[in-house]
Amino acid sequence: MSDRAMRGMTQPPATRRELERTLWNLKHEPDLPQEQLDAFDEEIERLYPGGFDRRDEANALVVLAVRHGPIKNLHAGKYSPLLEDESLSRLTDADIKAIMVYASRMVTFMLWLRDTAPEVYRRWVQAYGGQHCRQWER
Repeated sequence: MSDRAMRGMTQPPATRRELERTLWNLKHEPDLPQEQLDAFDEEIERLYPGGFDRRDEANALVVLAVRHGPIKNLHAGKYSPLLEDESLSRLTDADIKAIMVYASRMVTFMLWLRDTAPEVYRRWVQAYGGQHCRQWER
């Protein structure tokens, strides 16, 4: 995979064993007091008038799987006039592979989390969406 795309990136779980270990860690974090959980739900209601819908969920998944993946490294840096020349490639095959492998692993993890720990999934996606996608199209 592309070194420049993956620089500093932590890979999402890739194997069933890694998925299970990650879920175990998530489930065994200290439980938040009910008042904090209630406050979280109230904040989500405030941030998402009409409710956190499928589009909001999709936005959160995209930011998790794509925007905060290897593409973040490739997007970093200074502007160059060469970027305006459409005859030049901006990404290598290795860059694209790194982006797609990361995104696929992250989506796999999130779908697995949704199916095995729906409440953990819901709060994670809502929290991530609330932090990173509030200004996105709903």
